[in-house]
Amino acid sequence: METLDQYIKETESAVKRIYDAYYSYYELMKEPKRPFFFYCGDTNTEEFRNARDKWEEENKDILEERIRRDNEFAFATFARSTLCGAILQFGYTAIKLFSNNTLVPEDFENIIVKNSIAAKFCIGRMIDDMPAGLIVFAGRNQAMHFEDEKFKEPTATVFNRLCNYYSDRFKKWYKNSYYDLENIYNDHFAENILYKLEWMNYDLYEKEIRTMLSAI
Repeated sequence: METLDQYIKETESAVKRIYDAYYSYYELMKEPKRPFFFYCGDTNTEEFRNARDKWEEENKDILEERIRRDNEFAFATFARSTLCGAILQFGYTAIKLFSNNTLVPEDFENIIVKNSIAAKFCIGRMIDDMPAGLIVFAGRNQAMHFEDEKFKEPTATVFNRLCNYYSDRFKKWYKNSYYDLENIYNDHFAENILYKLEWMNYDLYEKEIRTMLSAI
C-alpha cells in the first residue's frame, strides 16, 4: 500500500468488523433487564424475608439468565482486550508505514533514538504529557507480547507514566491499576489503552490516524 488513503480504505472493513465484535459482548448487558426488588420497612423481619423469597421465585428465570450473562461478560475480558489489541495493531501499522517523523520529545530523548521506529510514533495530540502515537506504540507492543515479564523502552516508560499520577488535592502519588504492568490481575491492557485514546468507534479511530499522519 503506497498511501494512507489506500491503507485506510483496504483495512476499513476489517477494523469495523472488529469493533462490531467488541460491542457484541455489551449486548449481554442489555437484556433481560435487571429486576429490582423494593421493600419499604424493616428488613430484619419475617415479612421482609417472605416478600424477598416470593420476589426471587417470581423472577427466578430472569435472575438466572441475568447471572449467566453477567458471568459471560466478565469472563470475556481477555477476549475483548484481544479484539482491542487488533485495533491497536491496525493503528500501529498505519503509523509505522506512513509516519516520517524523526523528532523525539525532550523527555524521551534518553530512551528513543532519532530515526528509529519508535521515533515515528512521537506524533499526535498529547495525552498525559505523551504523544498519542507513542501510546499506540506501547499499547500495541504490550498487547502483542502480553506474556513477557518485562518490556523494552519506550513501552515500559509509557506504561509507567500512565500508571503513576500525582494528586494535587492529596499531595501524593497514586497508581492506576488499569495501566500497571505489575498488576497480577490483568495481563492484557489493550482495552484500557483504547479507552485512554478514546478510540471507542471506527470513526474516532480513523479521524485520529488521519490527523496524526496529516500533521507531519
